[in-house]
Amino acid sequence: MRKINKKKLIVRILELLVIIATIILTPMAIKYATAVRGYEAVGGEYLIPLLALCIILIIETIYEVTEDEKIDRKK
Repeated sequence: MRKINKKKLIVRILELLVIIATIILTPMAIKYATAVRGYEAVGGEYLIPLLALCIILIIETIYEVTEDEKIDRKK
């Protein structure tokens, strides 16, 4: 039977939630910004996917650092 790494599972779920939130929030932000401005333009709302990518990279880095520390403690 395969052992499940709970920490890795939690990290993957967090990343999936960030991606889903990005998919939902980006079109909503674009519609809202267009309504507020009164015309179509490119603004900060198009940077939401980049923010999500940064969040995912931070989560991955934290996970890798904790795994490296775990390996170092075993030695």
